[in-house]
Amino acid sequence: MSATVLVIEDYADLRAAVVSVLSRAHYVCDSVETSEAVERLRTHRYATILLAPKLPVSDDPVVRYLADHGEAGRVLLMTDPDSDPVEDYRTLSKPFNREELLTQIR
Repeated sequence: MSATVLVIEDYADLRAAVVSVLSRAHYVCDSVETSEAVERLRTHRYATILLAPKLPVSDDPVVRYLADHGEAGRVLLMTDPDSDPVEDYRTLSKPFNREELLTQIR
């Protein structure tokens, strides 16, 4: 069975591109905007959560929810190149290519 990934990104074009890459690599994906993410996380379980956090990261409601529920280990943050590292989270700096994305998801 394929791993399930939740892609949380407010930019529809980037969200669709990420889902397309992951789907072609045989991942099962759901995708939502930030405003829908916490509700989705309350009702579904994902192997990996790919999140483009709001800045500052500590103010992001999804990051707070994940931290409160011990989910940080399954999270990959898509960050801007000039962003500071976020403790306890893996990061993927934008812009990234297909191979970088797939390597980090594995």
